[in-house]
Amino acid sequence: MVLFQHFGLESSPIFKHFDISDLNYPIHLHRAFEILYVRKGQVQEQVDNRIYHVNPHQFIIVFPDQLHGFDMSPNTTATIILFSPEIVSAFSEQYKDHIADNPVIFDNVPPEFEHLDNIFGIKSFLYGLCNKVVEQTQLTLKKTSSQLTTIYQIINYINDHYTESCTLKQIADSIGYDYVYLSKLFQKTINLSYTKYLNSFRISKARELLKNTSLPVTDIAFNVGYENLRTFNRNFKDVTRNTPAQYRKSSKVTKYDKAIQENYISG
Repeated sequence: MVLFQHFGLESSPIFKHFDISDLNYPIHLHRAFEILYVRKGQVQEQVDNRIYHVNPHQFIIVFPDQLHGFDMSPNTTATIILFSPEIVSAFSEQYKDHIADNPVIFDNVPPEFEHLDNIFGIKSFLYGLCNKVVEQTQLTLKKTSSQLTTIYQIINYINDHYTESCTLKQIADSIGYDYVYLSKLFQKTINLSYTKYLNSFRISKARELLKNTSLPVTDIAFNVGYENLRTFNRNFKDVTRNTPAQYRKSSKVTKYDKAIQENYISG
């Protein structure tokens, strides 16, 4: 899992889409716009410090550099669309540094991608979604704060160091803040303690490896930052309600091969 992506900084703009089911994804952020369309079931998504429920025939839009993460109810299916701001340059430039007051948008036409075989079709499709956003919600300037910048630093540090011990004390020393202050700020902003978030992050990485590699469970545990197998197994079961072996064998597990190759989705 990569929390800080550089979508749009590649040689060509990024447009990605993939279907997901029964997936939880911890708080993260990236430079791309993200749209999550619910086809069946319900998704609970946190955007910044607010919780939204997204139902069938609705999508939720996340603007670049907004903190977000989601939980899918059982038997839920959804489609994620990621696209760099450059593809919708007119929309992006007009609403630079804006966010949606209510990012949940009604749309009774599920996204289809078969006809999107050139950049003009892609632009037309995405501008159609942007038009629905403009029609259904207010776009207001995003409030920036030093506190949110600090949260970005913490998440970035986790992304770079989760395979190591990666304690909050180490982060506090690295970015020059008081440990107690960071602990309270993280809890308030993410709605999870730092320890629970780090465990969730590591387990998500482990699920990716269980799904897409044949590595032994012990190797996976060490690769995602656990120092012993017992702690890994306990935390894995707390998060997924399955042992790592059960998760790997589960018939419900879907490989998100395209997404894994693009280094975005795990879970």
